[in-house]
Amino acid sequence: RAWQANGGDPCGQSWKGITCSGSGVTKIQLPNLSLAGNLAYNMNNLGSLVELDMSQNNLGGGGQIQYNLPNMKLEKLNLAGNQFGGNLPYSISTMPNLKYLNLNHNQLQGNITDVFSNLYSLSELDLSFNSLTGDLPQGFTGLSSLKRMYLQNNQFTSYINVLANLPLETLNVGNNHFTGWIPSQLKKINNLQTDGNSWSTGPAPPPPPYTAPPPPNHWNGAGQNGDGSSSSGGRPGIGGGGVAGIIISLLIVGSVVAFFLIKRRKHKAIMEEQFEQHQPFTSFPSNEVNDMKPIYESTTVDIESLASPASINLKPPPKIEQNKSFDDDDDFSNKTAANRSNITPMKATVYSVADLQM
Repeated sequence: RAWQANGGDPCGQSWKGITCSGSGVTKIQLPNLSLAGNLAYNMNNLGSLVELDMSQNNLGGGGQIQYNLPNMKLEKLNLAGNQFGGNLPYSISTMPNLKYLNLNHNQLQGNITDVFSNLYSLSELDLSFNSLTGDLPQGFTGLSSLKRMYLQNNQFTSYINVLANLPLETLNVGNNHFTGWIPSQLKKINNLQTDGNSWSTGPAPPPPPYTAPPPPNHWNGAGQNGDGSSSSGGRPGIGGGGVAGIIISLLIVGSVVAFFLIKRRKHKAIMEEQFEQHQPFTSFPSNEVNDMKPIYESTTVDIESLASPASINLKPPPKIEQNKSFDDDDDFSNKTAANRSNITPMKATVYSVADLQM
């Protein structure tokens, strides 16, 4: 087998189960060799190791898996069919390139610690036939490349909702203590095994309502915007709500100003109309007086308030003396006399034209 108890070159001497690239060991494949003992404590020095397969041996002796596993380039780790106990080593979480992890048929126990959060490349996970307990860890939700998962024959409890959105093609969760409902997404998997659990019967509850994510915070507290540009004055910029508030305020102010302008214009028009109604009488040509007859007859109240010129001595204002008065026009006098003959005499307070002008 070319192995030596002391010294030797595993790459230069072609040791059995050892694959090298140059002077660096890339693969250790030693399954089914009845090996006993434990893994070496300095395996983390194998910086070029891509695959470690020590399955179907007698390693572990009930002890935990060594924490200092190679992690820099490791893509495949197979320690299945041994006698490892305890829980999963934390060093698994430091294997960003890991694609295959098989730890089935060991003596692993306890709750799974959160060692799967960063294993984005993991495509196959096998933890079956152990004594693992508790709920499935939230770190499973980050296994975005996982295609095959084997969790059967453990003592897992609670729900399996953390697996709902994984791109699984094969899933085996049989013979555990899972409860609740099987997510509808998982029922679409072709290779799905769920027997031996305590699933709830009846219709599943509706999914929770969608909650919109919070708006991004463009202010990082260091005088910069989210894109790294400095904000003026060391204060955050105005958000969308502030802009909307400013626009609404401007609309309200504009409406108030427009209301007062319209009211002022109407008031001005009324004042001008009243001013025109109180202008002093002036003489008109006979043809213009004939045209004013309907207007004069429509204001009978003003005429009724005045007494006949025979009983009242009206002193016209100076301006009227310089012009031709209404009495100088024969036609106008005849018309007004005819109108006055039809008016019932009434008692009224007498005002001079000058007082009315005032």
